[in-house]
Amino acid sequence: MKKIINSNYFYAFLSLCCALWLFFFVSTPGAGSTRDTNQSNTSTVTKKATFSVPLQLQADVDKYYITGYPEKVKVTVEGPSALVTATRNTQNFNLYLNLRDLSIGQHRVQIRENGLNSELTYSIKPKYVTVNIQRRETKKFAVDIDYNKESLATGYETGTTEVSPETVTVTGAASEINKINKVVVKPILPKGIKSTFDQEVLVQALDKNGKTVNVTLDPQTVHVKIPISIQSKQVSINLKQKGNTSDNSFTLESDVKNIRVYGTKSQIDAIDDSVDVPVDVSDASDGDKKTIDLSDALGNKVTFTDPSSVSVTINQTSSNTLSSTTGNPTSGTTSSDSSSSSKSSSSDSTDSDNDSSSSSTNSTNDNNDSE
Repeated sequence: MKKIINSNYFYAFLSLCCALWLFFFVSTPGAGSTRDTNQSNTSTVTKKATFSVPLQLQADVDKYYITGYPEKVKVTVEGPSALVTATRNTQNFNLYLNLRDLSIGQHRVQIRENGLNSELTYSIKPKYVTVNIQRRETKKFAVDIDYNKESLATGYETGTTEVSPETVTVTGAASEINKINKVVVKPILPKGIKSTFDQEVLVQALDKNGKTVNVTLDPQTVHVKIPISIQSKQVSINLKQKGNTSDNSFTLESDVKNIRVYGTKSQIDAIDDSVDVPVDVSDASDGDKKTIDLSDALGNKVTFTDPSSVSVTINQTSSNTLSSTTGNPTSGTTSSDSSSSSKSSSSDSTDSDNDSSSSSTNSTNDNNDSE
């Protein structure tokens, strides 16, 4: 046995066995090679993804105005999963239309790509687009304002409107520029608005039929300010009684002497410095108080007032007292007036008797002189 172990053949055989074991250990997949295997499998899995990509133009856009093409198109790519994911995230390729050699007019052009990895397959939707190539033109237009005045609260009016900037630059095909009838902003005022409108509003280029013209506006919005207010004026009030008062008269009193009236300019201009406020006393008694609604009392002369109502105290004054105070001759005579009349009549009678007696005496004297 010792001879066998110590022989060269034994060591040669042992070396061969070790070499074979190492060979099979390395070539056989184990736990340490699991990750490499997974990575290899991942790189061979295919994936499909669809996403939107901006469409670029290859053309002299300073000279020509081009319409009809979409801003973005959809592209579907398919290939190794990692490569598809990277392509979708980075979008490091281009989709474009080559228009350099095309003349003015309409053309059907194929969308092309540049920069996609050769390991990927792709499809573009749409594949073709129809573009319209026209000579480019630029003009400036003043901005008009168009709004509904019926949205204003009753009695309110607008002042001088402001637009900033007052003009915009319009760029487009010469044929489209020629269609423009006006450039306008159409602010939408809230119903019943009472305060100044102050907002950014979209600008529109319209033809004579009111339809939008296909052009580019710079800026696309402008600042619009529409002052909204109501006119007012301070006036004094005159309380006037109305209604059937029989034989009674009344005095009307109120702590409110002046009010402020509001309305349109034409309404305020037509109002004097004082206004009559009628007070119905047909069913009133001495000392009654009534609240008079000024809007009802003034009718459509104004829109509203401040205050909106006044409190009126009604005091009764008898007609006899009023007649005596004013010396109305139709109101009848008092007792003192009757006594004075009697005294005057008596005095007149005495004077008449004295005149008769004197006449008799004078007659007697005349007879004596005759004898």
